[in-house]
Amino acid sequence: MTGEKAERFVALNLRLLAATFAVVGILFIAFPDGVGDVISDVGDWFGNFPRAPETQEMLWLALAFAYMVVITGICLVAQSDPVRHRPMLLVLAAGKAASSLASLAFFVFDEDVFLYLLNFLIDGYLVFASLFLWKLIGRIGPSPGRVGPDRAPG
Repeated sequence: MTGEKAERFVALNLRLLAATFAVVGILFIAFPDGVGDVISDVGDWFGNFPRAPETQEMLWLALAFAYMVVITGICLVAQSDPVRHRPMLLVLAAGKAASSLASLAFFVFDEDVFLYLLNFLIDGYLVFASLFLWKLIGRIGPSPGRVGPDRAPG
């Protein structure tokens, strides 16, 4: 996939990611323990996992919500001109890698909570999705009228 088709695909996927991150961020801040409880219930289908811990530290909840706002913004900005904002996908991938690996560490070294395992898997997938979109953007050629750091107006 190259050119305009690739650009439309990337922009659409970034919009979908932005919407997803926004919804999850709102759920985090509005129902922090509800999210953990639902995911713990899902974990019960797969095994005998400990329940997700209740949210007691509001600072960490505020920081998690802020992170979701930031990654929503990254996706919204990047989708507006994927070629120009291509490096933002590397920032998104780095953030998701940090979240994924931290969750794996909590799962392995702290307590084998299903929520930690699920976050490792989902954010790990999002690392690869971000890198795939970043690579795909590299296949988008310059288009007439596009202005960017390495392009002159057509």
